[in-house]
Formats: sequence, C-alpha cells, structure tokens
Amino acid sequence: MKTITKYGLWIGLISGLWGIISFTFVSWLNGVFFHKSIPAADIRSSSGLFSILILVLGIYWGIREEKRKMNNALTLGRAVKTGIMISLITAVLVSISAFLYCTKINPGYTDFMVLDAQKSLIEAGKSPDEINQRLASVKKEFSTGAQVGMALIGQVVMGTIASLIIGLILRTKTK
Repeated sequence: MKTITKYGLWIGLISGLWGIISFTFVSWLNGVFFHKSIPAADIRSSSGLFSILILVLGIYWGIREEKRKMNNALTLGRAVKTGIMISLITAVLVSISAFLYCTKINPGYTDFMVLDAQKSLIEAGKSPDEINQRLASVKKEFSTGAQVGMALIGQVVMGTIASLIIGLILRTKTK
C-alpha cells in the first residue's frame, strides 16, 4: 500500500473515531462527575485540538516513511505533497465521521450544543437579546453541515501547514 494511502486511512480512522468516542465519553464524564460544569463547546474544542495532534504526528510518520523509501533523498516538494495528500484523505474520513456523528449517533447534537450554550449565557448574565443572537450563531456553528465543513477544511489547512513545517525539517538538505 502506498505511504500516502496507508497513513491517510489510518490517521483518518483514528481521528474520526477519536472525535466520536472522545466527545461522547467526555460529555458523559462531564455529566456524571463534573455536574455539567464544563461547557460542551470546550469539550468539543479540546477534542478537535487533539485530533490536530494526531494529524501532525501521522503526517510526520508518513513523510518520514516516504523519505526512507526514497533512500533518504526527499525534496521539500515531495515532502509537502505527501503530507497534503495524507491530510486530504484524513479530512474526508474525519468529515464522514462528523456527518455520521451528527446524523446517526447523536442526531440531537445541534440542539444539545444550543441548550448548553444557552445555559452558559444565562449563567454569565447575558441579556435576552445577546442570548438570542449568540444562540443563532451557535445553531449555525454546530449544524451538521458546519461540522462536516469545519472537519474538512480544518484538517486540510492544518495538514498543509504541518506538511510545510515537517517538510522543511525532514527534507534532504543540499550543500
């Protein structure tokens, strides 16, 4: 199996499963042990940040393997291309997992996020107008389409940035 395909599939599966499992499990923990004191958006953000770490590590391992396959002769262009292609495959799989989570696993996801945001805004003493404005924004932000889009775009953008940095580090330096 090609390096790009292998790492893209593995990272996509791991990141997708991480997103589904972590949000479900951490939300459950929050309800049982923390009495819902941690806003769901914070849990979602932390889960997403760890997904980026998974992506960066996977791109690093994929570029490193590509370099090894090329007898340690790796150009910056080849390294970046490898990383971006890995991130594209990953992005598709993470987007599919976001879609499945929002439509099949937790079809009430958007409503849950809106209610959680409403609770936080009320506790913060926001006015009814401020609450209504913010909730409209939250509803859009946590809609299925937005979650799929953010997964796709986020993985590709972060993967591209990571590929450039990792490519600069792992490329074969010419004298």
